[in-house]
Amino acid sequence: MGHGTIDVVLDVRQLLAELAFPRDECVVLDPSLVSAAAAENIADAIARYPRALVAYSSVTTSALESSVVLAQRTSARFVFRGTPNERSALQRALLLTPNSELGAQVLVALEPHLHQLPQMLRDKIESMFSTGDGPGSSDALAAASSITRRSLDRRVTDAGLLSARAVIEAARVTWSYRAITESIVPLGRIAALLGYNSSRTMDQQIRRSIGASSSQLRQYPLALPDATERLVHHLVASEDAKQTRSKNTQTPEDVKASFKLITGGMRSRRGNRIIPPDARTNP
Repeated sequence: MGHGTIDVVLDVRQLLAELAFPRDECVVLDPSLVSAAAAENIADAIARYPRALVAYSSVTTSALESSVVLAQRTSARFVFRGTPNERSALQRALLLTPNSELGAQVLVALEPHLHQLPQMLRDKIESMFSTGDGPGSSDALAAASSITRRSLDRRVTDAGLLSARAVIEAARVTWSYRAITESIVPLGRIAALLGYNSSRTMDQQIRRSIGASSSQLRQYPLALPDATERLVHHLVASEDAKQTRSKNTQTPEDVKASFKLITGGMRSRRGNRIIPPDARTNP
């Protein structure tokens, strides 16, 4: 497909050995070729050495048992042969495989914040950065985490993160980073596969998250530590932002009363005026 190289392994033993080395970004597996027991071993290895996993198979009885194991124990993306959208689904799954090292570094840096989140929400966010798939909006993330939207926003900000929206945007950067920096696929096509209405929308979000447009990243890719630092800096709320939120949540007793007086005329003026206790207002 013009955006990667393929290494073929001959059996499960060789696959498990290859997973111990961080050279590949994605494992493409036909569930019909492995037993349920082998699928368990693969799931254990994926947990130890995180990789995106694409299960590409026809819908057959032989694939059912191992597919169930992979679906329950991994975040595999399933693409089925013979379906009308087979080609586009497979291209999306392979092209948008996240840079595993970038996603892992971001998650390590965010660990103190993620640790404060409810387990289901934390698992969902970690999966988003690891697999290249997940909710595309704050409402969808709340639903997938079994909490309300209001609770999602509160939990995320209480954990010191900027917003749920920022988390989703940062995850999408990790999904697209490899495709942008290592492939020759047109940027408009990448934006479409990500679900953006236009490449301009993708550019806006990437620039907001990492400080560079997709075309700039393609021409001058950032080193992964630099990209990680920028993403984390965007995600973690600054001390100024925390203080602002604290001020905005002060109780009424903490807020000093003031009067805003507006005078007449062509241009109104606003100001604060302290009224002494013995002052009287004339009718």
